[in-house]
Amino acid sequence: MTLEPRAFPAENRPGLSPWWHEAVFYQVLVDRFRRFGAEEPLRDPSLPGFCGGNLRGVVERLDYLRSLGITALWLSPIQCTASYHGYHITDYQRVEKRFGGMASFRALLRAAKPDIRIVLDWVPNHLHRTHPFFQEALRSKRSRYRDWFYFDRHGDHLSFLDVSELPKLNLDHPDARRYMIDCAKSWLDLGVDGFRLDHVLGPSMEFWHTFRAEVKQHKPTTYLVGEALFMGIQRKDLRTLRMPRKRQCFEAAVRGHSVADRVQLEYAGVFDGLLDFGFQEILLTQVAHARQKPGTAQLQARLDEHYRQFPPGLSLPSFLDNHDLNRFLFEAKGDRTRLMQAAEIQFQQAQPPIIYYGTEAGMTQDRASDALNGGLPARQWMTWTHPDPELLEFYTDLICERKRRGSLATVGMAQVLPKGKSENRR
Repeated sequence: MTLEPRAFPAENRPGLSPWWHEAVFYQVLVDRFRRFGAEEPLRDPSLPGFCGGNLRGVVERLDYLRSLGITALWLSPIQCTASYHGYHITDYQRVEKRFGGMASFRALLRAAKPDIRIVLDWVPNHLHRTHPFFQEALRSKRSRYRDWFYFDRHGDHLSFLDVSELPKLNLDHPDARRYMIDCAKSWLDLGVDGFRLDHVLGPSMEFWHTFRAEVKQHKPTTYLVGEALFMGIQRKDLRTLRMPRKRQCFEAAVRGHSVADRVQLEYAGVFDGLLDFGFQEILLTQVAHARQKPGTAQLQARLDEHYRQFPPGLSLPSFLDNHDLNRFLFEAKGDRTRLMQAAEIQFQQAQPPIIYYGTEAGMTQDRASDALNGGLPARQWMTWTHPDPELLEFYTDLICERKRRGSLATVGMAQVLPKGKSENRR
C-alpha cells in the first residue's frame, strides 16, 4: 500500500511547535529489553518474574536505537516495584535496584542526551500494597496516611479496578496530591523530558488540572501524554474511576459501540497528548483483520474523520501495539506485509508515531493476551539474535523519510513528498 504522505500542519512543524510533535517514540519494557552484557534473559520470559533487563542494557543498545532513528524513549516505570513490568510501585522516589538503581538511570540520561529524549511512565492512581504508606495506613486508623486511601467502614479499600493488591490513592487529599506532584517534579529535575501518565481515568479532573499546572510551571517543555483507556472496564469498576460521564461511556460500550474516541475527548483539554487508541482500533480492523487489502483513499478518509474530532494542536501519538495489547503481527496472523502496510500508514500521518520494542524486528507472540496471563505473551524478551533484517530496514527508511519530510516543511519547501518510495527507500 502506498499512501500520500500527510502534510505536517503549520502548528506541528519543527521549530514552530513543542518537541513532541516531531518525535519518533520507542517504547521499552525495561525488564524485557536487554540485560547488560548478555543476549539472553535470566529466566523464562513467559513467566511473570524479573528476567534481568536493566537500564545499563538500554544504554548498551542506544546505538541500535540511534541507527533506527528514534528521537524519544518511553520507559516503563523504573521506580521501586514489586513486579517485573514496573506498574506496582513501592517507592516513587528511587530507581528499582533490579533495573540498576539511580546510578544506572543517570548513566542513561547522560548517554541519551541531547538527541534522545526520555519519557517516564508515571503511575499516580495506585501503588502496591507493600508500599510503606499503605502498610502504615493499614496498621492504624490514626495514621497520617489513612486518608491517602479510600477505606470504608469495614476497613476494605478501593483499588485499581478490582486488583486488591493495588490500593487506589486519594489524590484529592492535599498531602497525597502534594507528595505525588513533588515526586514528579524531582524526576524532571534529574533530566526527564515527559511523562506517559498511566490510567488517567482513575484520578479526578481536579487533580489532573493541578498536576499539569504545577508541572508546566516547573518545566514548561515537559510532555504530558495520557493513557485514557476504557478497554476491559466492568460495571463494578466504575466506582474506582473519577472520569466524567463514565456511566454513559460504559453503557455505550455495553451496547457494542467503540468508545475510544469518546473517552479520549474527555481529556483533550487536560494533557498535551493522548495515546491514540482510536487509531489503533482502525488499523486493527482495517488492516490486520481485513479480508482483503484496504483501499488507500477509503482508509485515509476514515482516519481523517477520526482526527477531525480533536482540537488542533493536540498530540495523538499513534501505535500499532503495546504492552497491554496483542502484538500487531500476531493479530495479522503472521502476515508481515500487513504489518508493513500498517507501519507505512502510521508514519504517513502528521501525529507522532510510537514503536513498541521489537515490532520493528518482527516480534510476535504464541497466544493471545488476556486477564489470566496479564499481557505476558506480548512482553517477551527482545529479539537480538534473529531480528527480521528486511523489516528493520523498512522501519529505518520510514523514520528517515518522515524526518526528511519534516525538514522540508521547516525550511518552507514542499510539505509532502511525491507518492511512492523516497530516495532513502529501497
